[in-house]
Amino acid sequence: MQQLLGGIHQEGAELGDPDAPVVISVFTDLRCTTCADYQVETVDPLIEKLARTDEARFELRHYSLGSEAKTLAAEAAVAAGEQDRQWQYADLLVRNLDVAGAEVDDEFLVDVADSLAEFDTEAWQQARATDEVAAVLEVDEKEGAELGLEAEGPSLLVTGPGGTRDLGVEPTGTEVDAAAGEVAG
Repeated sequence: MQQLLGGIHQEGAELGDPDAPVVISVFTDLRCTTCADYQVETVDPLIEKLARTDEARFELRHYSLGSEAKTLAAEAAVAAGEQDRQWQYADLLVRNLDVAGAEVDDEFLVDVADSLAEFDTEAWQQARATDEVAAVLEVDEKEGAELGLEAEGPSLLVTGPGGTRDLGVEPTGTEVDAAAGEVAG
């Protein structure tokens, strides 16, 4: 995780240069094993290629694929973002979903938080119940619904000076990279 994300600017849900010409919004459900596999196999290499080189900034957006709009996993990740560790938290969570078993519960979420270096777990616990965290999740869910996202897997939206490309569910790394080049202007 440190090798992937270390040295890349991070603030809240954003990962990469704040002035990057392209924004890649990743709408995902952190409880979804398909989403987890997609994160590791497709998004992580794109982070290395596009965020590390300041070509693109990534946004982690939470869009539930289940029946409830707000999930404990999304809440936990957004709260970690208040310490600029949302991407680390999410990455560690999805890489360990097999440990969580059938349900991502509070004990598992705390274990993930406790595993992060230089992380204040007590402040994170307090942040989880705040109106600010709830507001972020509401905005993410609303935007995903307005975009008509499918409840089938992770979806990506690529935006830049040259326009916006809705890449739909689970686009390939090649498709995302091509869209980033198209919208870069």
